[in-house]
Amino acid sequence: MKKYLLSFAVMAMGATLLTGCLGDDSKGGDTPTEIVVTKGAFVINNGSSYQAIDGSLTYFDATTGAAEQNVYKKVNGKSLGGTPNDVMVYGQKVYIVGSDENTIFVLDVRNFKELAKVSTTDLLGDADGSTPRRIAAYEDKVYFTTYGGYVAAIDTISYSLKAKYQVGSYPEGLALGASPSSSTQPAIYVANSDWGMGNGSISCIDLTSGSVTESKYDKVKNPQEIAAAGSTLYVLDYGYYDETGSQKDAGVYMVSGNNTSLVVPNATGMAASGYTIYTFNDPWGATTGPSYSVYNIEYGVLSTLSLYGDSSHPIVAPAAISIDPNTGYIYIASRPKDPDTGYPSYALPGFVNIYANAGQYVGSFDTGVEPHKIEFSYGTQKIVY
Repeated sequence: MKKYLLSFAVMAMGATLLTGCLGDDSKGGDTPTEIVVTKGAFVINNGSSYQAIDGSLTYFDATTGAAEQNVYKKVNGKSLGGTPNDVMVYGQKVYIVGSDENTIFVLDVRNFKELAKVSTTDLLGDADGSTPRRIAAYEDKVYFTTYGGYVAAIDTISYSLKAKYQVGSYPEGLALGASPSSSTQPAIYVANSDWGMGNGSISCIDLTSGSVTESKYDKVKNPQEIAAAGSTLYVLDYGYYDETGSQKDAGVYMVSGNNTSLVVPNATGMAASGYTIYTFNDPWGATTGPSYSVYNIEYGVLSTLSLYGDSSHPIVAPAAISIDPNTGYIYIASRPKDPDTGYPSYALPGFVNIYANAGQYVGSFDTGVEPHKIEFSYGTQKIVY
C-alpha cells in the first residue's frame, strides 16, 4: 500500500497529471510530446491577528521566477481577512480556507478572480461550521475540517453540501488513503488535535459506507498533519510542552493497525511526496538552529537533510514545507529575522527558499506575513525530442 502515499499537492491536482511524459516516447523523431510543467506556487500567509495584519495570498511564477504579493486583494479589491489557513489547487480552481472568516474562498487558478465565497457556518450551522482549518479533494468534492468537530464535503460546481461527518476534537489536517476494511475503497483520515490538550485522536471516514471511526493511540496526543500510504498513516504530532517550556515528543509517528511507532523524532513540520517524508524541527524557544530530516517509507530509513548554498539567505525560522512532486524541489517558508531584536519576526513579511532534493539552494522569493502553506499549480507543455 505504500504506493498510495501522496503529498497534499498531488491529492489536489488529481491522479492523471503527474504522469511524466504524456506522449508516446517510442515514436521519437519530431513528434511533439506533452510533459507536465510546474507553472507556479501559491503561498497562503496567516497574517498576524495581534498586529491587526490580515492574511494574504502570494503567487510565485515558476516560469519567470517572480513573486507577486496580495494577489487576491489586487484582483478582487478586498481582503482575505484574518488567518487564512490553507490553500489547495484542484482542477482550474484555487480553494482558500479562511479560518477567522468561516469561509472557503474559490478562485480561478488562471487569473485569481473570485468565483465563489462559501460560508461554512451557513452550510453547517454556527457551531458545527465554526473555524474551518484544512482542505482536501477527491472525485469532484472538496472536504474541509472545522473546529466544530466536523468534516464537510461540498460539490465543486454548485458548492452545495454533499455530506457531513462528525469527527474528533479540533480536527486539523486530513489525507486521502485506503479504508482499513478494503484496500480498494477510499477513506479520509483526520488528525484531531484536541487543541493540544493531550487527548488527540485519528478519525477514519469510509467514503463508500459513510461510516466514521475514531481511534486513539498511546503515542499520538496532539496530531496536526497526516499522510496516508494505503491505510498506513504518518502523523505529525506536536507533542506537548513541559514545565520548563520545552517541547516534548514532537515527531512523525507511523500508525499501522493498532501499532504506533516514532519514525522521525523531533519534527515540527512535515511534507510527503512519493515514498519520502521531509521534515523540519524548530520548536518554540529552541536555542539551536532548525534541523531537517528525510524518511524513506519504503525502506524505513531516516537520514539528515543538509541544506547548503544558502549562506547569503538562510532559513531563519521555518514556518512551512512543501514538495513539488513534478520537479522534486523542496520549498521551505521562513519567518524573517527582526532587525531590532535579532529574533524571528511574526509581524514582518517572510520568504520561501527553494532547494533541490539533495538540499542544494536553488533560489528564493518573498511572501507575506507568516507564510503557512505552499501549494503548486501545473500545466502541460509540448516539446520535441
